[in-house]
Amino acid sequence: MPPVNLTQIFGHPSSNHKGSRYAQSRGGHSGMTQTEEIPVHGTIHFNPSFDEVAVAEAIERSLRNKEKLRAVQLLVSGNNAQRQMIRTPYKTRFGKDLEDDMKKALSGDLEEFVVALLQTQSKYDAVELHRAMKGLGTNEKNLIELLATRTNEELEAAKNTFYMNYKKTLEDAIGGDTSGDFKKLLTVMLQCKRDETSNVEFYRVSQDAENLLKSLDKNSGVDKIEAWRLLAMANGPHLQRVFADMQNVTGKPVDKIIEKEFSGDARSLLNALVTIAQSKPKYFANQIHLATKGMGTNDKDLIRILVSRSETDLAAIAEEYRRANGKTLQQLITDECKGEYRDALLAIVKGNRM
Repeated sequence: MPPVNLTQIFGHPSSNHKGSRYAQSRGGHSGMTQTEEIPVHGTIHFNPSFDEVAVAEAIERSLRNKEKLRAVQLLVSGNNAQRQMIRTPYKTRFGKDLEDDMKKALSGDLEEFVVALLQTQSKYDAVELHRAMKGLGTNEKNLIELLATRTNEELEAAKNTFYMNYKKTLEDAIGGDTSGDFKKLLTVMLQCKRDETSNVEFYRVSQDAENLLKSLDKNSGVDKIEAWRLLAMANGPHLQRVFADMQNVTGKPVDKIIEKEFSGDARSLLNALVTIAQSKPKYFANQIHLATKGMGTNDKDLIRILVSRSETDLAAIAEEYRRANGKTLQQLITDECKGEYRDALLAIVKGNRM
């Protein structure tokens, strides 16, 4: 089956997109050495030529003809907001629900991927948070990812959607499923008060570094978690300066300090926050590596990362993955996945720029 020619449906969208940029540290967690800028942008963009009626008709025709991949390619031809617009003309013209039809036509990992594509970001986050806590045991790794990497606005939206869907606040759900220092740090993040500027408060850097180090002395009178909540509140550039100051004093990078002084889920969360302060794309590249290394692939984790970051920084994540692992993200997917599911994942990584 030849790939769908989206230009026949939409024409040629604008290609003058310019991604924002972040400084990639090449010298460890301190972030104070040589930097190299990488464009930060997603692979899926707003398509100015998108026509939801034409897409709805093309998807219905593709499903009727059992052309599953073509239907997926049509879904990723626009961004998430445009994807939501397909639902109404699909229902109006064919008397059927788009998501229900997709579920009937698909199965397994491909179905999981398409259902993820069809959710709004806040609903998808809420569903994934609920999944991380339902049943026996808690998936702490996924809780860390979902809470530590979202913006204040995204997390507020997820909290609201979680309450509407499950009639329980996210704070109560997480509070009942976690404990100790890990619970305290997650509670801080749930306040959605992180500084999202890039401003370094230079007059506070030494003070913050000293406070973090003092808290490790039980006789200092400084509460350890109260001090280290800084990692969940301050912006990345400020934290990198603080980490550099700590390393100058101790001779150790901050991740080594955390490894020695913390344990369990609190240690995992703090280490994640250190990496995210340095580079969120780098954090996600490592999460993709963890989801695909060893025997078998954690497809749910892989799908969540690719879908949730597709409009934000997936292109930068792919570049970080290539640098860290010596192979492209597309090659990884080709090696680890099969059939139409593989081709669907490749479609979102390649993106909708024509």
